[in-house]
Amino acid sequence: MWIYVFRRLVVMIPTLFGVTVVAFCIMQMAPGDPLEAQLDASGTIGETSMTREAYLIMRRDLKLDRPLLLNFRRFHDYTDSIRQAVFFRGQSTDQIQQQLAELAAASDLPENAARLSFLRSLSIANFDQMLDDPQSHRRLSTMITIGVQLYLEDLGIHGVRAAAAVLRDPQTSDQKRIGAIRAMRLMVVEPFQTSFRRDADPANEPHVMKTWQLWWQRAEPDFPQLNDTRRERLAERFQAMLDLESRSEILDMLERFDRSDMRFFVERLLSDSPLEEKVLAAAALNLYVPNPLRLDVPIDATDEMIQQAAENWLAHYELNRELYEPTLDRKLGYLFLDTQYAHMVWRLITFQFGRSATRTREPVGPRIWSAVLVSAPLMIMAQLIIYLVAVPLGILCAVNRSNSIDRSVSLALFVLYSIPPFVAGMMFLLFFCYGIFFNWFPSLGLHSAGSEDMGWGAWLLDYLWHAFLPVVCLSLFSLAAMAMYSRSSMLEVIGQDYVRTARAKGLSETSVILKHGLRNALIPIITLFAGFLPGMLGGSVLIEVIFGIPGMGRLSFDSILSRDFPTLMALIYINAIVVMVSILLTDLLYVVADPRISFHGRGQR
Repeated sequence: MWIYVFRRLVVMIPTLFGVTVVAFCIMQMAPGDPLEAQLDASGTIGETSMTREAYLIMRRDLKLDRPLLLNFRRFHDYTDSIRQAVFFRGQSTDQIQQQLAELAAASDLPENAARLSFLRSLSIANFDQMLDDPQSHRRLSTMITIGVQLYLEDLGIHGVRAAAAVLRDPQTSDQKRIGAIRAMRLMVVEPFQTSFRRDADPANEPHVMKTWQLWWQRAEPDFPQLNDTRRERLAERFQAMLDLESRSEILDMLERFDRSDMRFFVERLLSDSPLEEKVLAAAALNLYVPNPLRLDVPIDATDEMIQQAAENWLAHYELNRELYEPTLDRKLGYLFLDTQYAHMVWRLITFQFGRSATRTREPVGPRIWSAVLVSAPLMIMAQLIIYLVAVPLGILCAVNRSNSIDRSVSLALFVLYSIPPFVAGMMFLLFFCYGIFFNWFPSLGLHSAGSEDMGWGAWLLDYLWHAFLPVVCLSLFSLAAMAMYSRSSMLEVIGQDYVRTARAKGLSETSVILKHGLRNALIPIITLFAGFLPGMLGGSVLIEVIFGIPGMGRLSFDSILSRDFPTLMALIYINAIVVMVSILLTDLLYVVADPRISFHGRGQR
């Protein structure tokens, strides 16, 4: 049997691979960039900055700035296109509008020809017609701004090397330096780390220290020196925070410091202190100085603003030079591994699903687990009702075939089978929740207000009161189907020769039905068990929406509406694993139900 189990587990690997391919293709066929649609239409950005920010976070989380399957971008030189993008990023729409008039008047000049070639590569609809029409230049300048933004966002880190070269060139004008800075801001995600993550990876230490070191070089004169008495008090409070285990208590103590105390935390962070002290010092600095380094500048930026931002970006480049100037062997690895599909598969394999694409930016894993904890108890109760009621009813109908009991029970089962669960849910709400007929049960949620203050007994009764109608709705349709299936399976068995032989031996009817008939009739019924685990974790979309239950079904529904691709991808992947595991468990239950079934010698001739 173990060999069979091992083979089935091995077969799961290519199956899961196929699931990832299908899910990836579906995600790619979904409606694309919202800015691209507007670019083809009016050329204006009609969405809010928060919507755009949420979209960009989703795009970067899913590595949509990488190619789909093969990444040749590491081998490509983007110097010319980045120089053109830098030129347009450093100009306002009014300045771009003036440039369009010059491009239309002197398109044969080499410099203008290069710019026109770049603009045509942005795939702006009707570009040439709009260029020839001076009345359309205003709208076209806006479309160019959006097009360049989309180009840089899609190019991502692959264009950073060329943009950094523009910043390093001493002959670069201020306008182009502004454009290079604004281009880098679009291509790089979180260039500097201001604090450690919860796992406090030592590999992040030089990145965090570099960030605050750059900030401190400019900000140090603004902070007063600390006298010995103040330094000792800060050290005592700092040590007290290190001894705390509650994150909320640590944050509460951090809020009691003053901005003038930041010199103490900088010294702790930039010294040879232990990693745990640096983590706490970085948290304090991040709390009082949320944006330490300038990374973006306006079109009319001053020389000081340009110089600061340029220095910060060049420092980032030097700190991550290996990323932007990889060796040949790394380029070959990036060819296959630095793609949208490769990143997606790695996340699924490691069960690191990233963050939701919604505004809340919740981690996908805990979000799904919370929904499972809501749906699983409901589905378990529903499945218990289905099996404990349906199987005995099916046996009762089979034993009393064609008499009044069989006819009446079968009629009731057909009526239940004809009522969809969501229809039953709406009828239950109408008759038992809204007070029109009876106001016996609550209509929304699984708990009453203030249930967290109840004792466990009262809490359980409150939960069962809320869950009664949803569980009944989840059970009715499947109960009728399972009962009819059990009836037909039992009818097929009780007509067999070994059942007649058992009766001929003088065994009681109960022993004949339960011992000889039911055990063999369970084989087809066990087959239906393959849908038990997927149903338990998948929940019911309609029932959970109708009754306002935040379970797996509701999560799937909301994720589809909000185009939350990270959550949807994780749900598809987890459901695929659960389906395959449930099929394997079903095969193992065959052996338990019927000892004649064995996996020994499977595949032998």
